[in-house]
Amino acid sequence: MLRIGVFVITLTMAVSSVAGQTPMGLRCEWRVNPTDVPDPHPELYWETASQSAYQVRVARSPTDLVDGKDLVWDSGRVESRLPITEYAGPELENATTFWWHVRVWDADGRVLPDAPEQAFRMNVQAMPHHLPTLRTFMNFGGNAEFARDWLDLSFRKQSKSLRDSVLATQYGLICTLVLPHPSTGEPLSGKAKALADFCVEKGLTNEGILEEMFCHFSEDTYVTLHVGAERAASPREKRLCPGWDPANDLNGDGRVGDEEAVRLANTRATARRPSQARIPIYFWGPPRDDFVMNVGHPVYQEFMATVWAPHICEGHDGIYFDTVPPDVAGIGRSSSVLEYPRVGAEADRWLRDLQRMFAKIKIAMPHSLITGNGWDAFPMVNDGRQSEGWQAIDNQRDKWRQRLDHAIELDRRGKVQLIQYNPIFHPTLAEFGPKLPVSHDRDKMFGLATYLLAHGRFTYYGFGRHPYANVTELWFEAMRADLGEPVAPYYLFEEVDAAEDAGRANLLSNGGFEQVDANGNPAGWTIANPVALDRDVKRSGEASMRITSDTHSVNNTNKIYVQLKPNTDYTLIAWAKTDNVSGQPGAQVYPYEFEGADGQSMMTWVGTKDWSEQRVILRTGDDGVGRINLRMYGATLRR
Repeated sequence: MLRIGVFVITLTMAVSSVAGQTPMGLRCEWRVNPTDVPDPHPELYWETASQSAYQVRVARSPTDLVDGKDLVWDSGRVESRLPITEYAGPELENATTFWWHVRVWDADGRVLPDAPEQAFRMNVQAMPHHLPTLRTFMNFGGNAEFARDWLDLSFRKQSKSLRDSVLATQYGLICTLVLPHPSTGEPLSGKAKALADFCVEKGLTNEGILEEMFCHFSEDTYVTLHVGAERAASPREKRLCPGWDPANDLNGDGRVGDEEAVRLANTRATARRPSQARIPIYFWGPPRDDFVMNVGHPVYQEFMATVWAPHICEGHDGIYFDTVPPDVAGIGRSSSVLEYPRVGAEADRWLRDLQRMFAKIKIAMPHSLITGNGWDAFPMVNDGRQSEGWQAIDNQRDKWRQRLDHAIELDRRGKVQLIQYNPIFHPTLAEFGPKLPVSHDRDKMFGLATYLLAHGRFTYYGFGRHPYANVTELWFEAMRADLGEPVAPYYLFEEVDAAEDAGRANLLSNGGFEQVDANGNPAGWTIANPVALDRDVKRSGEASMRITSDTHSVNNTNKIYVQLKPNTDYTLIAWAKTDNVSGQPGAQVYPYEFEGADGQSMMTWVGTKDWSEQRVILRTGDDGVGRINLRMYGATLRR
């Protein structure tokens, strides 16, 4: 049997933002001194002209804030330019008033005068549901009759016609814009026309959309997309998108003329006009082109918050925004982008800009339910996420458990979640599902049981796959059963013999990190910062390994090699304690380089949890040499 030692994950992350004189515009959950805060972990927001760090305190009275005693929560100093945080202290009691204030350090590190404290009163209520136990939603499919009988949330406005309590959210795009292809001569319509009119009204252009509102490749980049529309039947075509570099525009007239083109300052960027370098996404025209927007442009943010979001939300309870990735959308995520260089302090600027955009929308529409497809951030800023394809019966246990734990953690934080189970193949109802030797009845019950493990106060269940035309036929009567409320957290049934474990030797040298080398690091381990040996926080023995991460992109793999017998089963066991780990995958332990084991046996922890054990079975191939890795990856700030 193979056993590794324990390690502690603590997370502190640099976000980003602004500051100046005394912070202004303080809001809790996007309102000033609200008396009915529905979020158990509310967002706290302020405005400032320049900021390098902040500290937020929450107390039960203004006096406690001043003297710093009996604080409910103290964020400590957080290096960040983002003027938003999410409450991350102990549970706040309902029907109770709390007070908060923020201290800001400007870009030069000077402490600014404190803003006057503000109050908020808690009124957390679970989201309602129509069925006895479940809270349900559906992607686009269904009609008013189906919604009346089954749904709590729908993407169709007409769902409210027969039962007004159904929440109707409108579909919207925030990071992309569809435009008619120049060859068709079609006029602008919808969002594009509204944005063009807004630019003219603001005096930014005489006609059309300001070019700075698009994202642009900064180097020539090949892109492969469907032609005409994003459909399986449409051909895919690879094209070279030229990059735009302002340095090539020597006379500053907004284009590269013939004389400038023969002596480019940057030969890797050959666009003659910025519009040629726009980043496309999903499909090429004709009839339409789809482009990635510069979500950090302040006027585009103003347009979305004050014009377009209120317009499309009219008559709806909220907006579901599609395509909200944590980095530049589409091919831009893996390419050089002029507006998002992703270096140094700018590495996560796209994420911060999206958080700012959502904040402006929530301030303009504080009572509207704003969610994003796949959105996951700290602070969340909007109200939650959809996780399309959240679970499926063919998910490996580590992936299944990771997604389950993450959903539980987000529900604890009060974030609305639309989590969808993907069924197996059916020729008409689930054409993209995997073909497995499992009955549809068993698959449905597995999906329902999986959701019930995550079901909390704010989580909705969906069942079906894209496309959703006939998805209502997949729903089943067992979803109507009254199962009551859970009496304890879930746990997995596993055959574990503790006595047998105790009698076997640990085949991993220094798996408990108790032996150190001359540098004070665990002997035998290859260490990648940020990691430290911790002798104060440990489960057993003398030490644990601690990773303190300050960025969501850290992939600091710490490893130790081990020689095992070929073609033999081993048990890999790890204990971990996590503090404020948010994001996916999170904190990880896994075997690597063993034949057949890569990526198949990953153990993952998220959230704030005391010491917990996970184990996987590792079977070696003909070569028994491999390594055991531990790391933090894809985690975000939770402080």
